[in-house]
Amino acid sequence: MSRRRDAIATLAVLIPTLAAVVVCNSPVTPFAVGVGAAGALAIEALLSLRVTRVRREWERPAVQLASVAVGLVVAAVGVAVLGPLAATVLAAGLCTYLGFLVALTLLGR
Repeated sequence: MSRRRDAIATLAVLIPTLAAVVVCNSPVTPFAVGVGAAGALAIEALLSLRVTRVRREWERPAVQLASVAVGLVVAAVGVAVLGPLAATVLAAGLCTYLGFLVALTLLGR
C-alpha cells in the first residue's frame, strides 16, 4: 500500500474519530495522547518485524477496506464501552501514524 493510500485510509478513520472527540467533549489529556501515540508506534514496531508478509497482505484491497471498517468499529465500540476518552486515545494514535508517514516521506524511505 502506498503512503498516500495509507494516509487516506487513516484519514477515513481519523475524521469521524475527531468528530467523536468534539461531539462527546472527550478529555484531551497528556496521558490519553501519550497512550495513543505509544500504541501507534508499538504497532508499527511489531509490524516491522514481518515487513514482507505485512506488505503482501496489506496490498490486498479487502484488507485495506477491512482496516478502515475495523478502525471505525473500534472507535464506536471504544467510545460506547470505555467512554469518550477512547476517542482521544484513538485520535492521538492515528495522528501519530500520519506524522510517522510524513516523516518517512520527508526522509525519502
